Amino acid sequence: MTKIIILLLAASACCRSQTATVAVNPEADAYVWSEGPTNNYGGAGAIAISGAAAVNETGQQNGSYDSLIRFPMSNAVAVLDAALNTHDWLVLRATLSLTELGAPPYPGFNRGVGAFEVRWIASGSWIEGTGIPKGPTMDGVAWNDLPSILNATTDVSLGQFTNSGVDARLSFDLALKEPLLSAVRSGTRVNLYLTAVNPQIGFTAGSRTFFDLAGFPSLVIVAAANPHPRIDMINSQGTNAVISFSTVSNWTYVVQGANGFSETWSNLLTVGAQSTNGHVLFTDPQSNEKRFYRLSVSR
Repeated sequence: MTKIIILLLAASACCRSQTATVAVNPEADAYVWSEGPTNNYGGAGAIAISGAAAVNETGQQNGSYDSLIRFPMSNAVAVLDAALNTHDWLVLRATLSLTELGAPPYPGFNRGVGAFEVRWIASGSWIEGTGIPKGPTMDGVAWNDLPSILNATTDVSLGQFTNSGVDARLSFDLALKEPLLSAVRSGTRVNLYLTAVNPQIGFTAGSRTFFDLAGFPSLVIVAAANPHPRIDMINSQGTNAVISFSTVSNWTYVVQGANGFSETWSNLLTVGAQSTNGHVLFTDPQSNEKRFYRLSVSR
């Protein structure tokens, strides 16, 4: 039977919060419409995502809608740095929150439940503009601009999601892809593109000029201080291997081992989330084979 000796030495309680949350409102958003390909609607109180087969309340097809949203991240970085007392933090979650209008008052907006995609896009050159549904302008982004904005090589999908079809505040957890993480951590702008996947979807949501502040789009970032998973020491004591590593509060640590050059890793020790920082000594019986160890963390 494997003999495991664990010694937890509690460190002094850390003075900094281990997680922090910040919500960012957009600095620009706009929808574009296939039936008004040169028109701008950046001043509308709503954004829209609609497939070509969607219809409005009277059963009329109105064409396709896509939307763009830009979030400034510099203030968010400052807030997270202050809350965590360091810039050495990791993004745990990025959630796009939108307020759906199940029965939009403007007859040009379609209705219907279906799937849509959110993409991080590299281009931030688009201009919001001031157009509204009843008075479109030409001072900002339009449907015909999409080919020059989108780039299949650099843009990255952050997931596909489904609307509700009723009045509701919806939250969509975005995939933590590297371009998004880099933009958040560096404090640059995050540009998102929302487009229909299902041709029947008709999703209308409040924009940053929505009449109610609570209905604005937001990008909610949850971050945590970097736990720095690192094995400090692996020593031999008689027939045993002794592994030493430090822990950061609120993270779960797992020690894994593999014999020889096997690609199969086995969990040897799991240290559950602790309320304080600590230190672990783990003793593992040696065998005649070479044994490799690795350490992983999760929340």
